[in-house]
Amino acid sequence: MFDAWKERQRQRLENRPERTVFYNIFATMMLVLVVELLMAVASILAVNVTGQLDENAKDLLTMRVRNRASYVQEILRNAEDLDQLSEQITATTQQLLKSGDISLDTLDNSSEQSDALLVALAPQLLDTLRTKQVTGIFLILNTHDLDTCEVGKKMPGIYLRDMDPDARPSERNSDLLLERASATVVKELAIGTDKGWQPAFPYQGDTKGGILRTVFQTAYKGDAGLSAESYGRWTTNSYCLAGDDRHAIAYSMPLILPDGTVYGVVGVELLTDYLQTKLPFTELDEDKAGTYFIVTTTDDALTDGVLSLRKTVTSGEDLVTADAPLGVLNCRSNGNGGNWVELNDKRYYMVLEPLQVYNRNAPFAAEKWFLAGTMEQSVLLAFSSRVREVLLTTIAITLVLSVLGSLLVSARLARPINRLYREVIDAQEKKTFPRLSRTAIREVDRFAETITELNKELVTNSTKFLRIMDMASVEIGGYELRTDTGSVFVTDNFFPLLGKPEMQGKPLSVRRFEEVLKGIREKNPRDRTAEGDELLTIQQPDGVRYIMLRSTIEGHAKIGLAEDVTAAVLERKRIEHERDHDILTGLYNRQAFNRVCTELFAAPERMGVAALMMMDLDNLKHINDTYGHDWGDQYIRRTGQCLRDNTPAGTVCARLSGDEFLVLFHGYRSRDAVREKIDRLTKAMQQSVALLPSGNALHISLSGGIAWYPDDGQDWETLKKYADFAMYQVKHSEKGRVEEFDIGVYNREAYAERTRREFRQLLSNAQVFYCFQPIFSARSGRVVAYEALMRSDLPTLRSPATIMKLAREQGALYEIERITFTKALETFDSLCRAGSVSGDAMLFVNSIANTCLSHEDGKYINSHWHELCHRMVVEITEEEAIDYEALERKRNAPGFSGMFALDDYGSGYSNENTLLQLAPRFVKVDITIIRGIDTSPDKQQILRNMVAYAHPRSMKIVAEGVETAAELRTVIELGADLLQGYFLARPAIVPGAIAPEAVAIIQELQRRKKD
Repeated sequence: MFDAWKERQRQRLENRPERTVFYNIFATMMLVLVVELLMAVASILAVNVTGQLDENAKDLLTMRVRNRASYVQEILRNAEDLDQLSEQITATTQQLLKSGDISLDTLDNSSEQSDALLVALAPQLLDTLRTKQVTGIFLILNTHDLDTCEVGKKMPGIYLRDMDPDARPSERNSDLLLERASATVVKELAIGTDKGWQPAFPYQGDTKGGILRTVFQTAYKGDAGLSAESYGRWTTNSYCLAGDDRHAIAYSMPLILPDGTVYGVVGVELLTDYLQTKLPFTELDEDKAGTYFIVTTTDDALTDGVLSLRKTVTSGEDLVTADAPLGVLNCRSNGNGGNWVELNDKRYYMVLEPLQVYNRNAPFAAEKWFLAGTMEQSVLLAFSSRVREVLLTTIAITLVLSVLGSLLVSARLARPINRLYREVIDAQEKKTFPRLSRTAIREVDRFAETITELNKELVTNSTKFLRIMDMASVEIGGYELRTDTGSVFVTDNFFPLLGKPEMQGKPLSVRRFEEVLKGIREKNPRDRTAEGDELLTIQQPDGVRYIMLRSTIEGHAKIGLAEDVTAAVLERKRIEHERDHDILTGLYNRQAFNRVCTELFAAPERMGVAALMMMDLDNLKHINDTYGHDWGDQYIRRTGQCLRDNTPAGTVCARLSGDEFLVLFHGYRSRDAVREKIDRLTKAMQQSVALLPSGNALHISLSGGIAWYPDDGQDWETLKKYADFAMYQVKHSEKGRVEEFDIGVYNREAYAERTRREFRQLLSNAQVFYCFQPIFSARSGRVVAYEALMRSDLPTLRSPATIMKLAREQGALYEIERITFTKALETFDSLCRAGSVSGDAMLFVNSIANTCLSHEDGKYINSHWHELCHRMVVEITEEEAIDYEALERKRNAPGFSGMFALDDYGSGYSNENTLLQLAPRFVKVDITIIRGIDTSPDKQQILRNMVAYAHPRSMKIVAEGVETAAELRTVIELGADLLQGYFLARPAIVPGAIAPEAVAIIQELQRRKKD
């Protein structure tokens, strides 16, 4: 492990860029300086003086805003406590309604209709105004939907205002003003009117944030499902009454009678001037740099780091947010719990404290209220900024003085080493051993002496190494190029190994050497080994030689080696040929053919139009059995010879197994060109003749299939599968021919086989499941029964009709009958146990007309589902003619209820004869009759006739396939007893309830019938 670490350290030092002595000394001193500065800065940061100062300033601001928020919240919560007033108003209203003095129908029509109520309520409003810390109170009467109300309509009500609620009230109410009230109320109260007085409230329409519409319509549309206080709401925007310039915010709540009638709103107001007296912004900062806001938002959280706040009330003159569009403040979070706003190109720190004015589940709980305290960042963090500036100045002065000192020390230490370096360079240019002067530095002087001795030893060792290479038995040559000095060293046998003996001994520069080596590479074939080395094929006078060329770079030196590997390459080629070729025919074997084809298919530009032909020798087994395996081998060998001699160069031929051959024609421009080559090959095989021991002529006979690239497939495995399919189509029809692949035939065969395979899988694994569709009473809409409907999730057997068709074709009707009864009863029983279906409902199970379960299967079903068997209705399907012997066996099955249903009457074998023979309890009318029965008199007459026949014989008519409301009405009116169809309920694994629309129609028709 230690050696590995030393090696990594050595490589790291070698790869490190060169630096001057001055640089290394100066850099080291600077590193020490940086470490010292970092430690000083780290100490400051660890103590975090400026950060603590910033946090203290922020905490102080937060504490002041939090205390003020508690006070403001108490004001708002006290103002919105109108429950007692609401109850008094409602009690008074009920008394006047009961006495007939007022009417809800005309209450909001005019002042004359409402004066009695307003005069009675005025003292209550006045008392509430005096007891609460609010600047106004109002009452507006309205009993109609405001969506239909005309803008400008006069609405009766009262609006009282107290300009200074903190002052002592006047005994004669001289400190109050009436903003809205009829003349009768003004006279009754004897209170003066304001300059903007009006006798009623003009309806403002869909005005956002108004004191009437939002609250009233929420309660009105919600049918007053909540208490009146739950509908209470503060206006998020300040407002002014018409004719008045004083801004206010208001809390409104609806007036609701015990029967849920909404007949107006009552509320209180707070003038923004009054609220500003409760928000002393000077407590945030003595220099008046702070501001209080009452803001609202509907955002649940910061979106993209921004929380949009709507300004409602400001603590003083709004200079801070003068540029905020429409009174909106975009509050941004810095990710550390702090909030900031950018206004007037200045950054302000903001503290948000929530004001709990609504209950969590109130309709307007999404409108969140906050008290926001802001202060300009430069003012809030002024002290910490001054401390930071002093620290930075101190660090900068220290850094400048330290850098100057490091420069002087580094220059003094580097001077003697630079002198030694110049002496070595001078000696190198003069090609002499250097004579180095002393530096008076012990380590440097000893290093210079060692370098001189090593230089002498290097010359001696180089001479010895060249002598050893000349004596080696393996032909090896080498070279070294120095990019720093431009020198070239080449061994004597390097260029002869590469077929360029004339270059040996000539003086070469680095550039000229690389040009010569590049010419050798371009002239001779070459490959690359897995290790990245080059293998050159050199034509020598004594034959072909294979030369391995390796090179590596070490610093400024590039070192190369040329090695003669001819013997090893020839041995490898012999082994590869035996591995890739069939011994008997000399063609590719399976593995080699797969490899070559994979390479070709990976390069579509080389494939062009191609054909893969798979062939199978005819009569090989007959020849082997009749004349022996030697003649069989000769038959195979002659076939391989014929393939080699009669296919163009580049065609890939292979013997896959005993009698199977593959041929890939590729690189053609059209199919016709390929077909011409295939025709020539097949004719040559037909003309190839060998004389058998019996004297008969042996002709090559093959059955083949052709798949085309790229039309039939673009990968090797697909083409092989298609060619194999086409070949076996020939072998199963008429041997001795070659046919092309037909995708249509292949798909039909593949789909048919897949369908049969999945049907066998369905039978062996009982791989079906059942959905249940409810059957409802036409009189009450109650669930009477469920029909079990077979379903399969196998891809080709989605349709039950496909399953039944295959069952008829393969004689598997009995297996389908057995699976139907067992799986349907088992599934329905589990639904009953789980309580997912009606406990007393019947179960309709489809049964094949000419098939009956054996006695053993019947006993098995009765023993497992005895109770269900008493509620089971056997539904005889229409696809097969009825077998009366099978019918009697079904009728007498153990535990069977004896109830039959005739399915799809009017189609297939479900006709009058079957109806007479079966005598069913239920007759299910075919969907083709029910479909569109509401518009077809003929279909209606058919159903009437069926009802007229069935009811006297205690049969019930089931209308199957009802899909529209009109069809449902028609079949009920015509006398159908039971209903089934998508309009009522769809089939499902867990059946659902009847559709509400269907229930409404049934109940309506029953009421009409009783009337």
